Amino acid sequence: MVEMTTETEMDGPQAVSFGGFTLDAVHRALTRDGERVALRPKSFDVLCCLVAAAGRSVTRDEIVRTVWPKVIVTDESLSRCVSDIRQALDDDQQDLIKTLHRHGYVFTATLTPVPASSPAEARTPDSSLRSPGGSWHALQKRPSIAVLPFTNVGGDREQDYFSDGLTEDIAIRLSKFGDLFVIASESAFTFKGNSTSPREIGRRLGARYIVLGAVRRDQARVRISARLVETDTGTQVWGDIYERDLAGVIALQDELAQRIVGLLVSRLTQTELARAQRKAPASLGAYDLFLRGRSVLASVDTSPVGEYGGRLLAARRTLDDAVQLDPGYAPALTALSDTYNRAWLVANDEPALAGEFQNPSVSDQALSLAERAIAADPTLAEGHSQLAWVLHWRYRRGDALAAFRRANDLNPNMADGRYALALAHAGHADESIVLLNRIFPLDPLPRPIYFSYLANSYYLAGRYPQALETSRTTVDRLPAVFQARVWHAAAAAQLGLDEEARAAAAAALRLRPNFTISGFLGMIRLSNPRQELNLEEGLRKAGLPV
Repeated sequence: MVEMTTETEMDGPQAVSFGGFTLDAVHRALTRDGERVALRPKSFDVLCCLVAAAGRSVTRDEIVRTVWPKVIVTDESLSRCVSDIRQALDDDQQDLIKTLHRHGYVFTATLTPVPASSPAEARTPDSSLRSPGGSWHALQKRPSIAVLPFTNVGGDREQDYFSDGLTEDIAIRLSKFGDLFVIASESAFTFKGNSTSPREIGRRLGARYIVLGAVRRDQARVRISARLVETDTGTQVWGDIYERDLAGVIALQDELAQRIVGLLVSRLTQTELARAQRKAPASLGAYDLFLRGRSVLASVDTSPVGEYGGRLLAARRTLDDAVQLDPGYAPALTALSDTYNRAWLVANDEPALAGEFQNPSVSDQALSLAERAIAADPTLAEGHSQLAWVLHWRYRRGDALAAFRRANDLNPNMADGRYALALAHAGHADESIVLLNRIFPLDPLPRPIYFSYLANSYYLAGRYPQALETSRTTVDRLPAVFQARVWHAAAAAQLGLDEEARAAAAAALRLRPNFTISGFLGMIRLSNPRQELNLEEGLRKAGLPV
């Protein structure tokens, strides 16, 4: 058993160096060339545990008992910490930390004792860091956030469990998002009940943002306020108030945490993108490029007619730059995979993408990038979700649904409507409708294409009035997406609205002159024969060519 104090100090030297890194247990700092490397507190503790036992194997149970004493944790918690450490140490090939199958880990680097540094010598976790190749480490550029204990306004100490539980629930849910660096609750809770300024809290925790909140309960209702503050400036980025009847406390806590997290992630994404947009092009790192590329990618579906391919290509080039800077940056690999899958899925007029539509090698590239993302970070839910989407369009429907379920297990708060469309195509339209109607309240800025997925699901469920109403909304939001017009035409035709159906069909043919019903059905390959016949019937009634 590796002996450590509650501060996770290492046996032997208080600071050691290895492979260009210095680990200082006294000041809880991991540095490289004088620059501090960001690690969540528990990940830092796991690294200390491994380094203290350098050269010998340490079982998973030993590490868990040391780092999480008297706390029950899943294997996933330890695996996430080891993944964080490997990213921080550039250990993609597992040269420093080797996994011993069904046993544990061994830290193999040679250690050299060095004098412990002073706290002033280490930069904050958000300091920039260059790898030996000169690229910026995306890990260090992730926005760091701390969820401070929500204040129990009523003052009844017996009610602290609710406000503390809500705080921890929000922090845990945020930690599921790979783009965020969430400060451990143990560190954030040291500020419970004090009046330290946001700037000072940010400095001491290494947090770019903090979440503050207050809970007031009476016998019948609960009122919760939450706000997001940028620590450097003290600026409130977002705030909201929630009031609910106090029935089913656990369910209420779960609902509020889920809703708050959805809004926080959306607002954080917008704020971080604005931060990246203000930077000079020469100073952009992998994380900044990823943000810019993802933003352009998000605009592809709503692009005007004729601009779909141009935006898709711009997104791909920016994301490819991010991957060139950091080949192991899983979020960028995930988004880059999506650019190839979209080019395979939707024909466009961009000359540089000519020949990619329905080209098997393009789908192969999308698959390869998604697999690379998962290899780089097995805990990234978005990576598994992207893999699922690629598999869905390779018609490996069972594998796709399994990958979507894995993504959902890793991050139940992730609002990915593509899972819903996969369910609908697999014959589970009612389940798809339930999922999409749960997603929309969680994401204040859902992808407009999700409305198309909802219209499709309503149609496949035989709910033609809802399908038509949703389709009308969809075609207004997605002028360049011909599939939205196709489903609109079918829904209108099934309701006997012949003029509207034929107008929608004509619009679809203007966007896709070579459209045929047989080609479309062969593309989506519905699993339920009855649903396929109903769709074919609607498309024929609308006057679309067979």
